[in-house]
Amino acid sequence: MKSTLATLTTVALSTSTALAQHVFMPLNFRYGYNHKVSTDLYSPSTNTTIEVVVDTGSENFLLFGPNSIDNWGLRCLACQGPCNVSVPVGSYYDDLNSATAGPRQNFSASYVFGGADKIYTGDYAVNDTFAFTNAAGLKETVDDVKVALMQFLVQRVEDPTCANPPAYDLGILGIAPYYSDDSRNTSGPSFRQHLLERKAISAPVQSMWFDKAPAAFDGTFTGGSLFGGIDTSKYTGDLVKVINRASSGQVGYYVAPPVVSVNGVSFSSNETDATAYCQLDSGTHDDTLSLAPNTEAAFFAATNITNSPSGYIAYNGTCDSIPADLTIDLTFPGATAGKSVTVKVPVKSYARILLTSNPEFCYLSISTNEYASCMLGAPFSTAAFFAADDERSEVALAQGGVTVKGDGVKEGSVVVRIP
Repeated sequence: MKSTLATLTTVALSTSTALAQHVFMPLNFRYGYNHKVSTDLYSPSTNTTIEVVVDTGSENFLLFGPNSIDNWGLRCLACQGPCNVSVPVGSYYDDLNSATAGPRQNFSASYVFGGADKIYTGDYAVNDTFAFTNAAGLKETVDDVKVALMQFLVQRVEDPTCANPPAYDLGILGIAPYYSDDSRNTSGPSFRQHLLERKAISAPVQSMWFDKAPAAFDGTFTGGSLFGGIDTSKYTGDLVKVINRASSGQVGYYVAPPVVSVNGVSFSSNETDATAYCQLDSGTHDDTLSLAPNTEAAFFAATNITNSPSGYIAYNGTCDSIPADLTIDLTFPGATAGKSVTVKVPVKSYARILLTSNPEFCYLSISTNEYASCMLGAPFSTAAFFAADDERSEVALAQGGVTVKGDGVKEGSVVVRIP
């Protein structure tokens, strides 16, 4: 999820490489509109489960608190519209009824997402114990977690009738790099930084992976994130450090764009753009691929993708008919000259949009452009193994999607730095 709050600089944090102290977080990627990479946050004291986006494209941890409001109805920037509804019971975290919650702390915060399409605001934060779970039955309980509680959300959506409440995220757990220096300060609360400061993890390192795709196209992908370490059992082939293109003014992880190919045929330009980048953003529902000019038609033909009558990009056939071995291959240049890594993303992994019109088509969470830069969101995350070392400004990728559902962390395979 692209955040507009921050700039990015480099900070060095002192860590030990002798032992990988780490915290695991189970992940899901559900079928349907507005789902991204997420975890199910469970508050044991209030018996509440909330789907929370796990977002490499933002930095802060936020949930709705009691008596929170969703507002919409106008398209003007940061304008409060005429439409208001309460965030439903069960969709917010009720700190006042949690026996394990600490006292409320004054914490004025405003978080802006999607080019100011959504602005969350709140006035306080709390610390509490939460469990994180996924559809594979994995669970990790973390105590003393600090979270900002939101009271108000403004959505920039025109709706004169107030009859169509737009979708929104009930919680966002940002895991982008944390910064604190003269040019940039992460507003927080930062889940990963808090773990580091209380020595629950040994380094500002993280990794993310997903298991093999579910058998049904509308099934839930399951996987995990590991904070403070890299589980080397969760990928196949080499884990390759790629070119880091993060620059000042950007929040998240940015790498040199990949070459896009299908069955060995490239649809990318042969020219090298030293300024182009591709954001790795697990908090985004779609992937946007950059193609060479005038190649989209050939790319669509190679993948049997088309523009459907309803205007959405779709597979020309039912979702069940997409061949399991039909992949879009993304080859990233390595940080070391002569190195590269290819991540094969099954076309079926893009079948995440629930629409009932034109059932002879399978709607896909993918788009293309000719602008050199790109965005790789949740669908890419299901096929890639991602690792980042913020202290060393390193990002690495490998082919993921190889483990069985429910495969937890292999302690003997965990290392604290990118190999």
